[in-house]
Amino acid sequence: MMTREKTRGQAMVEFALVFPVFVLLLVGLFDFGRAIWVNDTLSTAAREAGRYAIVHGGSASTLCPAGPPGPDSQAPATKCPPSPNGTAYGSGSVQAIKDVAQRWAAGSSSSVTVHVCYGVVATCTSDTNAAGAKNVRGTPVTVRVDANVGLSVPSLLGFDAFTFSSSSTMLVNH
Repeated sequence: MMTREKTRGQAMVEFALVFPVFVLLLVGLFDFGRAIWVNDTLSTAAREAGRYAIVHGGSASTLCPAGPPGPDSQAPATKCPPSPNGTAYGSGSVQAIKDVAQRWAAGSSSSVTVHVCYGVVATCTSDTNAAGAKNVRGTPVTVRVDANVGLSVPSLLGFDAFTFSSSSTMLVNH
């Protein structure tokens, strides 16, 4: 028959063995939730930036604002001159698409990169358009959003940040 004095330290030893595993599982659960959230956020960012690209892209028939009106006159909108790549705003329209994606991906990671490609390209890993692609109706535009995310449990096991990526391809409709 065991006395109570001999089993007194048993609970502390069991707790010391189980507690680190429990904390690791709990932190891993939060990491898994964060990974799902980052993936969803990047998908939304790519989709919304793609939608912005197909709706707000410039063309030779797009009306450009003439700037803020003065105090006594209203400046009329004028036609935008087309640039060499077929967009009215040139690289500025690509930057506007990137800005939309950055706003939607805010908070997912501190290192978010966005690539915009016009035309049919195998993978959009840089801002290189397909040969002869222009920002005109019917041209596909691909927006790819990448983010490096460091997670807690994998970093304890020696892994670096994970790269999450999402892309969206739509047809220009302006």
